[in-house]
Amino acid sequence: MIFHDQLIDAVPLAVLDTETTGLEPALGHRVIELAILRLEGWQETGQMDELVNPGRPISPSASRVNQIVDADVTNAPRFPDLVGRVADLLEGTLVVAHNAAFDAAFIAAEWTLTSLPPLTNPCACTLLLARNWYRLPRNGLGQVARELGIRRRLAHRAMPDVWVTAQIFRRMLKDLNQWGVHTVGELMHAQGGIISFPAPAQVALPSPLDRAVQQHTPIGIRYLDDHGNVTERVIEPYFLRSYQGDGYLTAFCRLRNAQRTFRIDRILAAFPAYP
Repeated sequence: MIFHDQLIDAVPLAVLDTETTGLEPALGHRVIELAILRLEGWQETGQMDELVNPGRPISPSASRVNQIVDADVTNAPRFPDLVGRVADLLEGTLVVAHNAAFDAAFIAAEWTLTSLPPLTNPCACTLLLARNWYRLPRNGLGQVARELGIRRRLAHRAMPDVWVTAQIFRRMLKDLNQWGVHTVGELMHAQGGIISFPAPAQVALPSPLDRAVQQHTPIGIRYLDDHGNVTERVIEPYFLRSYQGDGYLTAFCRLRNAQRTFRIDRILAAFPAYP
């Protein structure tokens, strides 16, 4: 466990980046690439760089940014197949990312598909540190790297962005140390607050649906769709998240034979799923 009074230089780091099918896990978007670089005393002690099969199509807007298309991830492992390696790399670390809240939200959503305890690592965000401590024209990863004299290659792919983020963070720490920031707690204050991996949404669910979500077991639902149609279908729950005040359940839908996201207040009833 990381304690806030620990010196940043004494804490193992896990610098990470995700590429995703879209921008919001609550609306069913998933991780399609994950890169992690573990550093101890700024020496590499482990890394991974994997494409991930998200079980759903990649949005065209995401593909335009990260240049990853559906065919690239068709034969890639699913996130639960990688979780052991991810857990080993993250164990006991301060997580570092550019826009850390974004990456943490996606990893936390995927984490609920596993049987492992929730992640409790604190996260350092180079985006927030740039906003709070550097007067730059823009605070995107490329702009921050250029302003700090760090070269960037293969933008918007996970591992190249991880290496750049690590160099940015190391450079920022030199400045922050001079400005009186030495411990993890002081770093959290410097970035504007603690960032952590979000817990599953606390949304009131009917008893059979709540049990199915907790156990990832199939459940039948009666659902009111966007067009006012009511259908009955069997779903296999993945994860539950909140977005703009509404609860959403991402699940595999047997009726559509694909991943779908359901707004909780439109689930009219839940009942046991029979073969």
